[in-house]
Amino acid sequence: MKRILKEYFSFSKKERAAVIILLLLIIGFIAAPMLYRVTPEQPKLSKTLSDFISQSRSAEKQSDSIDPVSIRSPAVNAEVSIPHTLFSFDPNTISSEGWKKLGLPDRTIRTLLNYRSKGGRFRTPEDLRKIWGISKQQADQLIPYAQIAETGAPAFAFRKKDDRQEVKHPVVIDINTASAEEWQSLPGINSFMSERIVRYRERIGGFAGLEQVKKTYGISDSVFTLINPYLKTDPSTTPKIDLNTASFYDLKNKANIPESVANAILIYRRQYGPFVSVADLRKIVFINDSIYQRVSKNLKVNQLP
Repeated sequence: MKRILKEYFSFSKKERAAVIILLLLIIGFIAAPMLYRVTPEQPKLSKTLSDFISQSRSAEKQSDSIDPVSIRSPAVNAEVSIPHTLFSFDPNTISSEGWKKLGLPDRTIRTLLNYRSKGGRFRTPEDLRKIWGISKQQADQLIPYAQIAETGAPAFAFRKKDDRQEVKHPVVIDINTASAEEWQSLPGINSFMSERIVRYRERIGGFAGLEQVKKTYGISDSVFTLINPYLKTDPSTTPKIDLNTASFYDLKNKANIPESVANAILIYRRQYGPFVSVADLRKIVFINDSIYQRVSKNLKVNQLP
């Protein structure tokens, strides 16, 4: 054992000297950066660059002394004060000059006139708040002076392509019997749209309710809002769907029944057979009185053989 340890852990004189020199070199390399630090020379600036730096610093000091609010663009950060005079007016008939006297900017006036030209009508003074461009403060000032004349069926002026105006005097129509010409008399409905409404009505077998008119392709929410006061339904002309033969499509699209109720009707039919009467709908658990009143008016049960 001693012989093995002696062979592996004993050094000759030269080997010991080499180890000592190696350790000294390692210590020297580690200590050198701590003992010797090089100070880099400052770069020499040209006169042109030095002048530019001094000018930039003086400009920065001047900008710090300026109030940031004073350099904001008035068009973006400040409201332009327009001289105005408040007086009683009817928003449905007042001219562009009248709007200017009230202090509205030209862009807002164009929005108002465009709204009226497309059949829009102010029914209450509060409707002024719905116009884009009228701020809350302006609306608060104008509303107390707005006086809307009460009339029967208002006349709607629509501008044609040849720049002439077509005046419409709408009347209340039955959604299931009205002709294309009658539909065209309503505000916001042209000849193309009136024919589309009639074709859609024929395809689904008649409108089950006013909301189905809105499903006609091309009728926007704003147009439907305009024509809704002139639409009516008549139980004698409203189509009714047979509970025992109607498909899911018929129940949903023709009878205007929600999907969940339509599915429940089909499941009930498969499990318990045909309906004896419309009142059998109450046997479906989740059909309460309100749902029943809504859907039953569009349904019927033909006499069973």
